[in-house]
Amino acid sequence: MKKFFGVILVLLLAVSFLAACGAEKPADFELSSVTVSPSTVIISDKVTISATVTNKGEVSDSCVVNLTIDGYADSKSISTLAGDESADVSFTYATTSIGSYTVTLSTPNATVTRSLTVKEKGQIVTVPVWYVGDSWVYTCTYENPEGTSKQGDVELTVTVTGEESVGGEDSYKLGAVFTPEAARDSTTAGMVLVLHIGQADIFNSKANIQFMKQCSSIKELPGLPACIMWAYTPALSWPLEGTWDFTKHTVAGGGMVDETVNRQGKVLGLESITVPAGTFSCYHIVEYDPASPDTYTYEHWFNTTVVKSDVKMIDRDTWDGAETRVLVSYPQ
Repeated sequence: MKKFFGVILVLLLAVSFLAACGAEKPADFELSSVTVSPSTVIISDKVTISATVTNKGEVSDSCVVNLTIDGYADSKSISTLAGDESADVSFTYATTSIGSYTVTLSTPNATVTRSLTVKEKGQIVTVPVWYVGDSWVYTCTYENPEGTSKQGDVELTVTVTGEESVGGEDSYKLGAVFTPEAARDSTTAGMVLVLHIGQADIFNSKANIQFMKQCSSIKELPGLPACIMWAYTPALSWPLEGTWDFTKHTVAGGGMVDETVNRQGKVLGLESITVPAGTFSCYHIVEYDPASPDTYTYEHWFNTTVVKSDVKMIDRDTWDGAETRVLVSYPQ
């Protein structure tokens, strides 16, 4: 009897040993690197949902990856993956309605969720990025304070030449060239002067594409440029909204003109503007003396997506009279 039980014990130990050595861990499909790109879109835009599927088990097997976005569902099959083997999977989803959604990816063993936000056209505004060499061409016209004479057919070419810090803020540096020279009236100490401007250096904030500094060469005052500095308090954020306060400090003629004025700015809304370069949807941005909010000293129409700069501008503040610029060409 003892011999019989001994044989049984040996057999049981052998079976256990074989089971322990021979058993493989079942397939276990995990998800990683799950992304929704972009995660915030305009309605009708498409998004890409991607992930990596890894078999953390030992048994080779295939699986199905399921995608759900509220009432929408899709699935894709992953061919056989061996243990520790991975495969990438991606889905394309066309947005159909505005709202915030939960994107869910799942395998038989794992579930991962991500967020998706769908907004109306016009709700998403990203700050444009400029590159060295980008160039915009405008046709400029000018009307003097009395409105009795005009200068037209002046071409202004504005080109990004580099980057510099202005007032502690990272800024784009642009070179502006008037062809032929622009003639502008300026009233100083009761005298009316006609000043000719050939070129200018312009600095725009990288964070919000608003003016930080501008220095214009004046033919009649060689070596004594007219410089304007803009200071915003508090600093502007993008997209521009509400109202904002700032000052404009103008120094010209080596100090003959030294003036600081208070200004406010605001966005009136989106408008469709047609210029020689085409028709564009633009933000109509205006500036004014806080004491006279209905009299715009400066206004411009800014396109954020195609032109990525001003499409039209009317300046009634920098020089006496009014200068109007309309876009002829832009970087493409």
